[in-house]
Amino acid sequence: MKKLAWGIVLLVWVLTPNPLMAAEKQDVLDIASGAVVISATSEYNEQWAALLLLNGTPDIGWCSAENKAYPNTIIIELSRQFQLTEFVVDNTRAQESGYPGISARKFELYASTTSREKGFDLVYAGEAAKGERKAFALKKPAQAQWLKLVVLSNWGHPAYTEIMELEAYGEPVGAAPQQRLIKDVYDTNYRLLRLEQYGNTIEGCYDWGNGILSGTTDGRVIRFQWTESGPKTGTAVMVLTADGSFLNGMWYENGTYRGLWYGTKVTDGRQPQCETKKDAIGTSLDAVGRAIVYGIYFDFDSATLKPESTETLEQILKAVQSRPSLKLTIEGHTDSQGSDEYNQKLSQQRAQAVVDWLVLKGVEASRLEAKGYGESRPVADNSRPDGRALNRRVEIAVAK
Repeated sequence: MKKLAWGIVLLVWVLTPNPLMAAEKQDVLDIASGAVVISATSEYNEQWAALLLLNGTPDIGWCSAENKAYPNTIIIELSRQFQLTEFVVDNTRAQESGYPGISARKFELYASTTSREKGFDLVYAGEAAKGERKAFALKKPAQAQWLKLVVLSNWGHPAYTEIMELEAYGEPVGAAPQQRLIKDVYDTNYRLLRLEQYGNTIEGCYDWGNGILSGTTDGRVIRFQWTESGPKTGTAVMVLTADGSFLNGMWYENGTYRGLWYGTKVTDGRQPQCETKKDAIGTSLDAVGRAIVYGIYFDFDSATLKPESTETLEQILKAVQSRPSLKLTIEGHTDSQGSDEYNQKLSQQRAQAVVDWLVLKGVEASRLEAKGYGESRPVADNSRPDGRALNRRVEIAVAK
């Protein structure tokens, strides 16, 4: 976000956009699944940060600081307690050609259900593959909400160690935790950030480029559109720790991953200069003619709106009704999973479902048009789970 932008694309989170999604095995060590890096003893720089171990692809990953090849310790908080059965260390894109032996080798994996600091028990000790992905079946299932990975050696490089991706698989244990209501200020790498949650929607602002944001959250994972003066605009996904003390995530611009976004909760009373917009959709429509709004959900493989969409739809309705002269195009978008034909058809149906809901609530049909674009206009990287989640959306734009 080296200067984000003003742009309103009503971007609406769409649940399970095609049948292929249901068959995916969930990697619980993923940003899109609610995993968050708590700490790392060593990182080369932001482009090689430990958080990139959780981005769903080995294209980029973690590298130790120079001359701190090992030992290194990385602590990760999962979204909830899981009973894990499998752990994966992926070194497939490690830079072995330029830095022979840089792949991580021996490691120990510890699990805790107590806290990020205490209660860790060794659950696996193994040897990762040089320049390859290797899966490890745990000798017995391990219950965990926090994982501690200790990298003990590499394959011979004297100065650096790399891992490109971590994965873990298992089943959730017990009831889903009660998520806290977000209403906090964070000191981030893009200055002070204010977040305010209303139901499953979230609004915010930050002191970098007059930034504002709007999106949706379950109290842990936040998906949103950011806009800054410039104008610039893009999307982002963030994950909060269970106690709300820390967040980290990734941001996109023009459909391309651009960097990390992270920070710690402010506890000394500092406040950002910005103020959140109580009508983020309407504000965006007024400013740039587009708005991104996550928070519209559909039944699996259908265009039937789910009840939890009502809050977001009501916000759209308020913005539209208070601007009676506007004509709007409601655009459906999917990720790249499934065929082009399937995705285009489903995106058209879902865009039409939003139109039909607005008309049912009294908006004149002549003011609205539905248009499906399928997977043709991504706003994030489809090779990553977090990117695919951001691409499943509905955009609403002021008609020209």
